[in-house]
This record gives sequence, C-alpha cells and structure tokens, in this order.
Amino acid sequence: QVIITNFDVLHYHMWHRSRFATLLNSVKFLVVDEAHVYSGIFGSNVHYIIKRLKRICPKLQIISSSATLDNALSFCEQLFGVKMNLVTGSGKKGKIDFSMLFPSLRTQRALMIEILKKLTTKKHKTLVFNNSHLNSELLAMQARRQKIDIKVHRAGLMANYRKSVENSFKNDTLMAISATPTLELGIDVGNVDGVISSTIPVNRLVQRIGRAARKGQNGYAFLVLGNDPISQYYKNHPTDYFEDVEKIYIDPKNPFVEEFQVLAMACDKPIAKHELVEHSEVIARHVSVGNLTAIDNRYVPNYEQIKSLLDDYSIRGIGKSIDIFLNGKKVGERNLPIALEELHQSAVYFLAGIRYKVKELEYPKKMNVKLEYLPRDYPYYTKALTEEWPTIKTIFEKRNANGIEVAFCRLHIQKRVYGYVNIEIGYEVTQGQRVLLEKPLEFDFDTKGIVFKAPKPVIEIGKSENEEYTEASGYHATEHVVIEGSNMITGGVSQDLGGISLGTSGLVFIYDSAIGGNGASKALYDRLEKAFERSLYIVKECPCKSESGCPRCTYSYRCGNNNEYLHKLAATEILQRINDGEITEVSEPVEGDKPLV
Repeated sequence: QVIITNFDVLHYHMWHRSRFATLLNSVKFLVVDEAHVYSGIFGSNVHYIIKRLKRICPKLQIISSSATLDNALSFCEQLFGVKMNLVTGSGKKGKIDFSMLFPSLRTQRALMIEILKKLTTKKHKTLVFNNSHLNSELLAMQARRQKIDIKVHRAGLMANYRKSVENSFKNDTLMAISATPTLELGIDVGNVDGVISSTIPVNRLVQRIGRAARKGQNGYAFLVLGNDPISQYYKNHPTDYFEDVEKIYIDPKNPFVEEFQVLAMACDKPIAKHELVEHSEVIARHVSVGNLTAIDNRYVPNYEQIKSLLDDYSIRGIGKSIDIFLNGKKVGERNLPIALEELHQSAVYFLAGIRYKVKELEYPKKMNVKLEYLPRDYPYYTKALTEEWPTIKTIFEKRNANGIEVAFCRLHIQKRVYGYVNIEIGYEVTQGQRVLLEKPLEFDFDTKGIVFKAPKPVIEIGKSENEEYTEASGYHATEHVVIEGSNMITGGVSQDLGGISLGTSGLVFIYDSAIGGNGASKALYDRLEKAFERSLYIVKECPCKSESGCPRCTYSYRCGNNNEYLHKLAATEILQRINDGEITEVSEPVEGDKPLV
C-alpha cells in the first residue's frame, strides 16, 4: 500500500490521532521528492514532523530526491535528522534555447513583458517567474494592458482561484501565468513552451526552466537581469552566475517551531520522561503553564487548553496572519509582520492582478482588513515606511570576518510602520511621496541574526560638510549592499533577511525576517567574507555618479526609509576598509542612535 500525501496532512492527523494516523504505525518507507522545497520555516517544521513520525514508526527508511540541491547530503541529514547516503545520476532533458539578458535601456519588468508578448503572439504558452508577490502582480497588470492573456498564481490567493488558473493554462484557454515560486515544481499545468525568470540562483533557474518543453518541442528560456546590485554584478561577471549555486538552509533549532512541535509530539503520543531530553526546557515550560501534565512518568497533553494553539498554527509560517476581505468575503491572508507593511491604512494591495485600497484595518484586536476597489487608471502603488530597533538577547557565537568581529545572536526586533510612499506604476523609481499614518502600527518579535561594527569612513567624512549624515548614510548603504550582495553567496537569502544600521555607531544588524529565525542569517554568517568582497565589486563597478548611489548599487526595494540616508562613496570606503582587514569589535546598541532600515 502507498499513501501519497504532504506534510500538512501528516501534521494534522498525527496530533489529532485520527484513524488515518493509525495507518502510519506500519509505515516502512518515507519518500520525499523535491527536498530543496523544505527550506526556511517550512523546512524547520518538516524536520520536527519527521521526528514525530519516527517516534511512531522507529524503523522508518527515508528516501529523498532533488534535481537542484548542491549541498544535498548535509542538507538532508539536517532536515531528516539521520545519516544519509548520497546517490547521484542524470536525467534526460529536451532542447531548450537559453538567453541571459540585461535591460540596459528599460526596466526589468518592461523587458520581461516584451519577451512575453513575442512568445504569446507566436502561441507559445509561457510561465513568467517573479520573486515577490508585488512583482508578480505588477507584471500581470502591465502585461494585460498590452492585451496579453495572463493571470497571477502566488501564495496568499485562495486555493480555488489558483486551481482555476492552473486548469485554464492546462486546458489551453490561458496563454501565460505570472507566478512566484509556487509554480516552480510539483503542480501540473500541462504543456509549457517558454519560461521567463527574474534573477534567481542558477540551480533554481534550472528548476524553473525544467517546466518547459516536456513534450519534446523546442523550449525557450530567458533569465532577465534587473536594475539591482546583483544583476549589475552578473552583467559584469556573467560566468560567476553559473558558479553561484544556492545553499538551501533551515534552522531546526528555531525556538518557536520547537515550542509548537513539542506540543504536537505529546498529542501524537505521550512523551516518556526519559525521551526528548534535548527538549527538556521546552517541556518544563509547557508543564509550568498547564499545557502538559506529568502522569506516571509520562507527559500528557491538556487537549482542551492547547487545541486552539495547534489549530491556529501553520507549518508554513509562524505567528498570526491577517485575513483579507472584499465585499464581506475572505479573499486571502497575509502573515505578520509583513502584513503590516502591505495592509496598513490606505495601502494599495494587489490581488490576482487587480489593485485594491485598504479601506479598514482592524489590528491588533481583530486580525482582518477590508479592501475596496480602485479605478483602473489609478497611477500608484504604495510602499511602507518603517522604523526598527534591535536588542541583542543572546550571542551564540562570534568570529572574525577579515578583521571585523561578527556575532551570530538571538535578537529582539521592535518594528513600527509609521507611513508610506506612493510610487508611480511603470517607473522604476525607488523614492516616492511620503504620507504619514495617523496611528502607526507596531509589532515586535524574536529572531536570529548577525551584527558587526563597520569601520569609520574617515576620508569621506573629512570631505563632508555634514559629517554625521555622511557617516550614517555610509553605514546604511553598506547594510543594503551586503544584504543584496548576499544573494550571490548564499543563494537567494536576501528575500528572507532584514537589516538595520544604527546611526553613526557603525553597528549593522542583518536578521532573519521570519519570527524565530529561518537559517538565512546563519548562511550569510558562514560566508560573510565573500559577501563583503562581492559588495565592494558592486559599488566600485556601478557607473552612477549620484552621491546616494542608484538601484544598481546602494538602493533596495525593501528599504523602509524610502532609500534616503545613503552615501555611495562612504559605503565604498567602508567596504574597502573591511576587505583590507581593518579591525573592529561589536558593541551594544546605544539609545539615541537613529535606526535606518
């Protein structure tokens, strides 16, 4: 007998001890396809679900596969918690014509749409991959204006809508899909002729390209570089792209995942006092608040008390989410803390290629938001303005990267959304008109991250009429470039990172954006020297003459300060000093330093 399922189903039935769960007692083999999917928070949860499964069937044999994992053995041993044997091989692939393009005289999105129009005009069914919700929505909206038959497929949309998009494409009634990584693998959308992708690590690009030409026809694949630091680097060093292989990461020690999963373990099967010694502190905390009770050398769950906790818990994210309503009907959801940046009062929110405006946000008492329609010709979308303050709670380890002392630590992040900017659609501007919220939104959480003290840009400070501005702006620009540059070294982790530079202190914090941590900052911590080296290349090789830099060197689309307080030359000096081995030591944040994010 074979059970085809997913980890969401296993998690649900095991802790509910359903009739389905009783079937799992006799499982001998666990086969996990596409192992590289199980990264970040989801991977941390899957690590525990497998640990729970092994408690029920201790002789479980695990078999896994992946076409794109570079660090397959070490990653799978971490994910599954057992020693693994590596078996390698190769498969057959159809002919696919590939091009890497740089948009020198237009935006990345404009070039992607131009390619898409050429493909769909010739009746080539095409998948367009973007790396964020916003970019997938913007591309679809602008493509439709050019009469391209396209719909959006991404997380956060209702499952029935995503299914309808898949079926339309599969049945040849839809020519194109603008997708996030939701369509990289596993979902059958039928015949695909072309794939267009924004910048992504090469092994994930191979995964995306693999969707094309599966019926023996010629396929077409395009990697479209962007107006960003990574793309600028690859434009100048194209061969490096094919060597910068993504390292998949998880954090099995995420304390928030552990908290919930230990409860689930007790529900699966009472915990004997002699087992799970590595989770003894968590078990003790649950006992102290009545979630678990010690009975006859076993820890037994208090179902009535913990049922709602586990019912609300999602293995694909941590923390609460905000439900999104339109005309009284739920149309989506978004996890905190990112929800506050996208769903604040008067925010423009994209949903299935259509723009809406936030009419009312009920937070924190009620976790929902109401949308209203916007005119089709409304010219703007919004981007949040944020403030953050970091506190170092625990230092796990320290090391020197060149001469810079860097600490990997547990951080407490206080986040505040205080306004937004309006950005005109169709123009890749990164600064917009500021609007302040009447009532700022606040959220705080624990996570993991790194901190280092950047060297003082003495030369540029000496030239400046505003020394404090130049120094603080240099540190802020350095934080931007290191995070963006980390994509090449660690394989796309910048999507999972946040950053803060603290005024003129020189302290730079780079942290996991997921509550509790997701392993991204640890991946950067382990490869920080290379990230510093690439960051210096980025600012030195960018031809722009602007004091603040530009989107191809110092700007970041994630910047919560509207890409203000940036100084390219100061950042260049800082990065040069770091790469030359200047010595600094980490210090504690001081109240009064202006945080720049």
